[in-house]
Amino acid sequence: MEEAKFAETPLHKAAAAGNTAVALELLSLMPSLGRKLDWGGSSPLHLAIEGAHRDTARFMAAFDRMLVRVKGKNGMTPLLLCAARAGNHDEEERRLLARLLIVCPESVHDVNNLKQTVVHVALVNQGCKTVCMLVDWLRRRNRISSVLSVKDLNGNTPLHAAAQFGCLGGAEKIVKLVKLNRLNSERMSALDLAIKYNQSEVMRLLVEKGGKRKNEIRDDTTTTDYVLTDSTLSEAFSRAFYFLTKELTLELRNTILVVATLIVSATYQAVLQPPGGLYPPDDTQTTRPTMGLGRRLLLTGDDMWKNLAGQMVMEKEKYRYFMPCNTFSFALSVVIMIFVVPGSPVFLILHLCLVFMCISYLLALDAISHYTVISDMIYAMSLYAIVGAYIVKLLYYPVKALLIDEDWWLQGLSVKVSNCSSVVKWFHTNTAMRMKKQHTVLLLN
Repeated sequence: MEEAKFAETPLHKAAAAGNTAVALELLSLMPSLGRKLDWGGSSPLHLAIEGAHRDTARFMAAFDRMLVRVKGKNGMTPLLLCAARAGNHDEEERRLLARLLIVCPESVHDVNNLKQTVVHVALVNQGCKTVCMLVDWLRRRNRISSVLSVKDLNGNTPLHAAAQFGCLGGAEKIVKLVKLNRLNSERMSALDLAIKYNQSEVMRLLVEKGGKRKNEIRDDTTTTDYVLTDSTLSEAFSRAFYFLTKELTLELRNTILVVATLIVSATYQAVLQPPGGLYPPDDTQTTRPTMGLGRRLLLTGDDMWKNLAGQMVMEKEKYRYFMPCNTFSFALSVVIMIFVVPGSPVFLILHLCLVFMCISYLLALDAISHYTVISDMIYAMSLYAIVGAYIVKLLYYPVKALLIDEDWWLQGLSVKVSNCSSVVKWFHTNTAMRMKKQHTVLLLN
């Protein structure tokens, strides 16, 4: 049995008969039998599902989770087979399907020989309730793009299949999560299929959400045609973006943050306690005006270098070298921290702390500095560098939405950008599309 490519083992017979105790005993003695296909191209778990022996199937899947991913005839895994059998009315089959997903979450990515995902299979077999359950599962697992954007052999995404088979409930959930106006191999959109198969309810839904006919959709260059064209400057930016994000590993992030934190701590301390200290307040010294701009207007010429209370003692010549170096080191370290710290919501408080720290540093700098053109330049350049870093950080997310279709915490941004092409037309220009194709080529394994 071990050497035969196909064999009908005792485990096949036990699973087909629904004998759970014997099936589990055989699996414990010889686990490899669980992956063996019989002459009909079915594994023992396939036979348990086909025979509606749900307890047997459930316990076998719990014993070895990878049994859920064994491909049988036509490339059907037990999960795909269960989705095909669930339909709209078999609640127990849907419960078994949910159990298989819980036991082996990775199985949701498997496709059959027709390149159909579990959502495709459920739609082909008129399982609209099953589709709704599967889409909710994908949202809970944040695996939307990796399944709902997959095309079968005919180039149909699950949205195309929902339009073709009239699954209104599934279409209502899917249109919120995917790009509406993708074309299949016949250059037809989901709206075209809904019209072709007279699915009026789905057609109205797609029109309401912004669906378009094929003659209204820009005909994008395929990856094959793109490879045959000459490289452009826009693709260099896409390559830089890719390698920047790829090389910034967790270990590298930690190293950068440690070094940047040390620099920020040292430079911040130099403002709180500058070399030579500060002039102490006494009755003979000039009282400093309260407003920064007022101080600079009131003090002119040599008065700028009067010994004011709270001002640094450092000589004028040394100050001109020390303070720019210290401040630029602080500002650049903060800029690096802004880029390295992720922008996900959990890090929002950390970014706010960085903002408040920069404000306090600039206020302290303004309080102790001598009032010269150098002071104003240092103050302005540091402020512009930090603000500019945050602007670039914000622009990073629309660029990522353009280049990456995979699941991330702002995955919906990519969908919204694509579905609102009339509002954000730049994302559909030839330059933007070439940047995206370049990123796609770099991701090829």
